[in-house]
Amino acid sequence: MRIRVKFFGDLYEIVGTFRVELETPTGLTVRELVDLISRTFNPKFAEAVLDNDGKLRGEYVVLINGKAIEWLDGLFTKLNDNDEVVFLPPAEGG
Repeated sequence: MRIRVKFFGDLYEIVGTFRVELETPTGLTVRELVDLISRTFNPKFAEAVLDNDGKLRGEYVVLINGKAIEWLDGLFTKLNDNDEVVFLPPAEGG
């Protein structure tokens, strides 16, 4: 299956690109996607978005087709063909 992934802020700097299209196995979860991105682009990606327990750091937001994964199955949310995943870092400013 094919998915689109976008990275903002410090995650863009870690990965080295704003947007990628990936060919992934069917039924891939968001957690597995984090591992795939880390292996493919930069191991620091997982360190940035996951805490020591392997959970999404509270300050990060992950959207699948515009819906926050916290309203779905969290990191266990399964991805579908043509999904768009967006990784948003903590908001800055005030």
